Amino acid sequence: MTLGAPDWPARRLWVWQLGFPPVSLLARFLVPAEVRGRERVPRSGGYIIASNHINWKDPPWIEFALGIPIRYMAKQEAFDLPLLGGILRGIGCFPVRRGEADRRAIATALRVLQSGLPLGFFPEGHRSESGALLRGHPGIALLALRSGAPIVPIGVSGTKRARVGAFWRRDVRIVIGEPFVARDLPEAAGGDHQAVADAIMRRIAALVSPEMRGQYALHSSL
Repeated sequence: MTLGAPDWPARRLWVWQLGFPPVSLLARFLVPAEVRGRERVPRSGGYIIASNHINWKDPPWIEFALGIPIRYMAKQEAFDLPLLGGILRGIGCFPVRRGEADRRAIATALRVLQSGLPLGFFPEGHRSESGALLRGHPGIALLALRSGAPIVPIGVSGTKRARVGAFWRRDVRIVIGEPFVARDLPEAAGGDHQAVADAIMRRIAALVSPEMRGQYALHSSL
């Protein structure tokens, strides 16, 4: 039985429809988040949610903040686990083989955007153990330029230190920036995917505190 597919509309993702409301309510009570800029998220059409990545809580808490099923790429190993893999498919996620050019994952991501659905993407490729931004991979530029889809930059902080059950605190902070189109960036004219990826990462860097900007500190030459 197929529990879900990334290009299915939200109404067909019954695992998400049944599970998201109670899980979201409980999670947001146990680990509250401060969310800024929610009104900047497009109400329709395909778009790319591009965020920094510091903790396993980042993907679900972004989804809790936005209240929509985000089609995330997740590492192939997670889908190899029967229960977890089934849940991930049921909420619209799809696998990617990390460390290589996974053409199937890229094709799936483009199909998600062409279907008018939100795609979740972490340009750094994996979590930053220090919390400071790592250099973005050119894959985000490839998807953004090829699809023409708007990018919604998000800066996440606090998920690593957030304590489950400390409902009186708001350690998690999610800041949503203004959407933009990669083709409109000055760096896009040169056709250099890494330069475009760096430009996208600088938009994310502007949404986090200075000590988290890492490779994309304001004085950086990237």
